[in-house]
Amino acid sequence: MKLKRPSAAMIVGLIALVMSMTGGAIAAVNFAHNSDRVDGFDAVKASKAGKKKAAGKLLATYNKGSDHRGQFPLRAVAGAASENDLQDLADDTTVARTGARTIAVADNQTTASTTMIDLGLGDLQVSCADTQTNAGTENASTRIGITNRSGLPMNLSRTLGNGAPTITTIENGIVHTFAVGQRNTFMVQLQGTENRTVLVEGTAQQAGQGTADSSCIVWATAFLVD
Repeated sequence: MKLKRPSAAMIVGLIALVMSMTGGAIAAVNFAHNSDRVDGFDAVKASKAGKKKAAGKLLATYNKGSDHRGQFPLRAVAGAASENDLQDLADDTTVARTGARTIAVADNQTTASTTMIDLGLGDLQVSCADTQTNAGTENASTRIGITNRSGLPMNLSRTLGNGAPTITTIENGIVHTFAVGQRNTFMVQLQGTENRTVLVEGTAQQAGQGTADSSCIVWATAFLVD
């Protein structure tokens, strides 16, 4: 019996059949080969994530342990932040500065002002004055001074305890001074150029009132925000 030559349509159909049968096998092989990869990248266990083994690969977090579970190993991420990244973070972070003083005052005298906290825009200065005119008997009162050394005028708002606020503008090089008698809290808010803000919260009290050895005790915290 003479076999007929297969038609072109049959040849094309056979090729398609072969390709469809082998394509699934190829895909299965590729899937099995890449079963431990994500987008073609190998993953490295957290416990084996040294710099050489983890280079150019995905990094897994710890899957065991209550302290480190879900975290990346420190040895793999140490040094990842650049110097510029750290500087940018520091620039965007609020800085807190604290200060405290105990200042003894001489009879009927006022001590020289000293800087207790650098406020960035200026300084927080403190001094102690004897407000009792009778000789031999002292009544110390704390003096708070806010200096402006920003180069430009800055706005100031301050309050004593629950009192009404005092709002003013301080010219460059000027010192704004106020007294805190006996014991009270105080709050100062400064606003300079480019929205630079300083918030000061403090407390002042006197010790030895009505004696010959009175003094001022003052402490405060300043928050600097750029």
